[in-house]
Amino acid sequence: MDTILLLYIALALLHLSLRAEGLKRPGSLTKVLLMPTLMAYVLANGAQPLLLVSLSLATLGDYFLTDGTRKAYFTLGMVSFALAHLLYSIHLLLRPLHQPLLVIGTLIALIPLIYLVLLLKASAVKLRYVLYGINLFVMTALCFGSGSHLASLGALAFIISDGMIAMDTLHRRRFSVVTEMAAYILAQLLLVQGLVNL
Repeated sequence: MDTILLLYIALALLHLSLRAEGLKRPGSLTKVLLMPTLMAYVLANGAQPLLLVSLSLATLGDYFLTDGTRKAYFTLGMVSFALAHLLYSIHLLLRPLHQPLLVIGTLIALIPLIYLVLLLKASAVKLRYVLYGINLFVMTALCFGSGSHLASLGALAFIISDGMIAMDTLHRRRFSVVTEMAAYILAQLLLVQGLVNL
């Protein structure tokens, strides 16, 4: 495996261990270092600008969400990740798409999107959550359409990660921060590997 990806995995394991032990400050530091490590991987494999900017935005999102208890920081983190997903989608739109796979991805991604809308109807409806969900839905469909199995799995892992955060935010169910982060770390790893190799 690529040395940079091994470093990413080692950093990820260290981060998850620190969070599991309740060491928030060093855990926050390792969290913010994760996406720059993937940026180094992108640079070593062709320096694709949209991916680099997307990962920069994800780094900002990670920083803001280290203090998720503050509503303003949570919103800034959400906006950062929404923009990151948008750039992933633009990156995919600049490449050939396989229509049958795009249809399959659309149908698969519709399931969690419909569930989100139904969930929000039962709660206080917030447009930003719907818009974020649509953004993630589009990215997921495009990942399938790209033909990259890794990117498709990464997008699905992102849905799981963000879904857990949404359930927590809407007070439906609380998940461990370690579980949420593990899904997020895997999502970014698979997405970046898949997109770099398109």
